Amino acid sequence: MIENSKRNLRENSFFYLLWGWLVLLASVSHFIMLRMGIFYSFLAWPVIMSVGMVISTIAGIRLGRKSRYLTHLDSAMIYLWWGFFLALLIPLAYAIAGKIPWDITNALIISLYGLGTFVSGGILKFRPLIIGGICCWIICLGVFFIPEDYTLLLVSLSIIMLTLSQDIS
Repeated sequence: MIENSKRNLRENSFFYLLWGWLVLLASVSHFIMLRMGIFYSFLAWPVIMSVGMVISTIAGIRLGRKSRYLTHLDSAMIYLWWGFFLALLIPLAYAIAGKIPWDITNALIISLYGLGTFVSGGILKFRPLIIGGICCWIICLGVFFIPEDYTLLLVSLSIIMLTLSQDIS
């Protein structure tokens, strides 16, 4: 079952890569525009993430038609990442409402996808994902030591570390 789930993970790696690249692009774009003094720099996120949702939906429909099997571990992964997405909306809503600062929001987001990655690695018994999750938790501690605008670079760094940890395999 674990080997089937790992195979499914490889077959569906498109989604991990897509969202990793989109988050990297959004965080770097937001940071650059912020440093250039562009007031609406935050719009990089909804624009880029909307493109990702459209692409993911189309790709998900196409892959769903080709799906051969769905193991219990696959179901656990689906629930884990949908839970991640729903949990992600909570700190985002608080930050958008001005209830918490964006540097704390970025740390929460990094720690959330660190958790998702760590748990994915544990479920699949895949050490690179476990290492990637731990790297995210270490990186999110950097929020305490840098100015708020630069936390966007920590988001980028965490995505790069996740990518590198998976390339180890």
